[in-house]
Amino acid sequence: MTTQAQGIQAGQSVAVGLSGLTDPSTAGSQAARMATKQLEGRRPRCAIVFGSSWFDQEVLLRGVDSVLDGVPIVGGSTAGELTPDGPQSHTCVVVAIADDRLVMSIGLGERIQNNPRLAGHEAAQQAMRQLNQSTRSGLLFFGDGLATGYDEVMHGIHEVLGTSSVMAGALMGDDLRFTRTYQYGHNRAHTGSVVAVVFGGGRIGVGLEHGFSPISKLRQITRAHGNIIYEIDGQPAASVYKEYFGADELALGPMPTRITALSMYPIGIRHELSGRYLLRSVLGISKDGSLSCTGQMPVGEWLQMMIGTRDLALQAASLAAQQAVQMLRTVRFVLVFDSIVRQRALVKEPAGTLQRVRETVGPSVPIVGCYTYGELGPLGGTAPFGMSAPQIGCCLVVAVGS
Repeated sequence: MTTQAQGIQAGQSVAVGLSGLTDPSTAGSQAARMATKQLEGRRPRCAIVFGSSWFDQEVLLRGVDSVLDGVPIVGGSTAGELTPDGPQSHTCVVVAIADDRLVMSIGLGERIQNNPRLAGHEAAQQAMRQLNQSTRSGLLFFGDGLATGYDEVMHGIHEVLGTSSVMAGALMGDDLRFTRTYQYGHNRAHTGSVVAVVFGGGRIGVGLEHGFSPISKLRQITRAHGNIIYEIDGQPAASVYKEYFGADELALGPMPTRITALSMYPIGIRHELSGRYLLRSVLGISKDGSLSCTGQMPVGEWLQMMIGTRDLALQAASLAAQQAVQMLRTVRFVLVFDSIVRQRALVKEPAGTLQRVRETVGPSVPIVGCYTYGELGPLGGTAPFGMSAPQIGCCLVVAVGS
């Protein structure tokens, strides 16, 4: 455990601070102070905060706010923090943004589980109201990593923004405890919510890749409802899954072990036009032979069983970074949201993903982020942006610049 706060790295108008102190108020205030000190008197316009779930979240944010004095805060709790110096745990990371050309307007949608579509709609609508006359360049949201229904959340966002805007999302974590995650918005810690950030006055680029490849022939979903598959090719879905993975043993053990193990073997829905795979993780195997998955599983979709490798996972990080920066002239800072499943099951190198992103964006660009429970972005980083979908096991890279 780090015992003192550290200033990590400053960009021209973006600075990053880190604290590993155990007291949440002090950790928040010292991380914020280290970040703002590097701005040399410039007042931040917004701050992105990633905090370990082990902190008291409200106390942590009060510590950050005691230094930033009302500056809008977004972000959330994590399954591990990513800093310019590498992965960390049990820390608070503050990204202070003082770029006068960049506008970040914030909206909050609550009670995802009750009405996910409404939560997405409200978050996007609130953020758009605050954008004023700035040109919209995209939206990033922070969601509850234990909630479901993100297909509907996206529908709600699209109702406000349409499908021509770049959209990406990170589902926040709680250090593999799987009890409660937090989303930061309006300088408070929320749960069961989605916090949307609409960017204006600049450009954002998004890259999303995973590192899994198919190992089965094409199979078809023949009976399903919502996120539950009952039959594949007319057979109980679990029996087809077991043909490839022997899934009985994967369904046993404590929750972190079970979910991590099942997520190592996701289901891939092949997108007909792009040829890319939309990943759905299996959350559980029921006694009736059905599979509970992380997203909608429509009847008639074609799927394949997937498996990943370390080399493909690292290559995916490079590809995601390349996609994110390819349309930008300059990059001010980069956010990396790396699936904790991908990291634990495939990469297994603490700094592997960050090294690949750094090779692409260069040595001076601030890179920060966290390990997540789910990621959302356009398949392959390409338009149309309405193809964005929630996934698991991905590396999501968001580059902010011009």
